[in-house]
Amino acid sequence: MAQRRVWIDTDPAVTAGNGEVDDAFALFQALRSPELDIVGVSAVFGNCALSHAYPMAQEIVRQTGRTDIPVWCGEGVEGGCDSEAVGPLVDAINAGPITILALGPFTTIAAALARPGVDNANIESIIFVGGRRPGQEFRVSADQEKPFRDANFERDVGATAAVLALGLPLVFAGWEVCAQMWMTESHLDWIAAHGDEGAQWLAASARGWLANWQQHLGTPGFTPFDTLAIGWLFVPELFTVHHWQAAIDNSGATAHLVCGADVNGALITYLSAVDNDALRADLLNRLVGRALEKASI
Repeated sequence: MAQRRVWIDTDPAVTAGNGEVDDAFALFQALRSPELDIVGVSAVFGNCALSHAYPMAQEIVRQTGRTDIPVWCGEGVEGGCDSEAVGPLVDAINAGPITILALGPFTTIAAALARPGVDNANIESIIFVGGRRPGQEFRVSADQEKPFRDANFERDVGATAAVLALGLPLVFAGWEVCAQMWMTESHLDWIAAHGDEGAQWLAASARGWLANWQQHLGTPGFTPFDTLAIGWLFVPELFTVHHWQAAIDNSGATAHLVCGADVNGALITYLSAVDNDALRADLLNRLVGRALEKASI
């Protein structure tokens, strides 16, 4: 099997029993997929402070059983690790064709791409969890009073602008597609029943997050946002795709990363819809180490 070389930049906030869990799901999904040659993982601030994201990234990788994969401390607004991930990311880019999964703010990635001597021509794709159509709000239910932020973009607008300016092949898996797939209690039960200790740890860690969505948003489950970006690598035929442009709109109180046929900006691939049942079946099996099988739930 020809493997795709991948670097994952992530901002995991999960804690045992609570905390946002989508980055943890995405790391399990990727690290348990034989199609990927994951050459490095870097932690970045975003969902939480870097002081939590970095050790949590290490813990998640350990739980997957992939102790062969290095985990680096990336960028964070509070500092603390002197961006040790930037050099290894540059080396990984220069070593050959690579896909970068940007599951958090672009901070570390932008710093690496700005380094002298980096061979950006080796970047086959950067898949980013962010972006929206003009005027779109991020709400999951009528009970949600305040819309979600486009957090990966908003926490470092400047880094996003720097990456857009490079003209690299970008794929945006933003709110529109990510909010279409759900994880419910029955899915967590299935993961725990069919998985190893690592998968059981993942399911247990998601219980509190599930309860939080049910209580405060009135939803039956939660959306595992970042897993949609990785799913694009495995089953792109399940997605509805637009070849649009993207730009930063500073006209409102908050900057927005807008995408559309009428937007004047960088060329990007925008994912707008997905076959939820088929993608979730693929995801569930990858989480428990059964890639390429079909889950029965």
